[in-house]
Amino acid sequence: MSRHSFDPQVAAEVGVNAAVIYQNIAWWCERNAVKQRNIRDGNAWTFNSIRQFEDLFPYLTAKQVRLALEKLETHGFL
Repeated sequence: MSRHSFDPQVAAEVGVNAAVIYQNIAWWCERNAVKQRNIRDGNAWTFNSIRQFEDLFPYLTAKQVRLALEKLETHGFL
């Protein structure tokens, strides 16, 4: 069983859905930084398609994922 979590401060700014996705992205970026994978311009990164996020978070629709990613970008998290 996987566990999904989020930072309440991020959720207050962009909503719970976006905070859950952000936590996943942050975790992968931290992991990639430690393993020195997917490094560009000194920054670790990760990637997923909206479909892959839907698979990771089956309680979110493609529209909810897209909106969450847009909020994260607009608010400077991504």
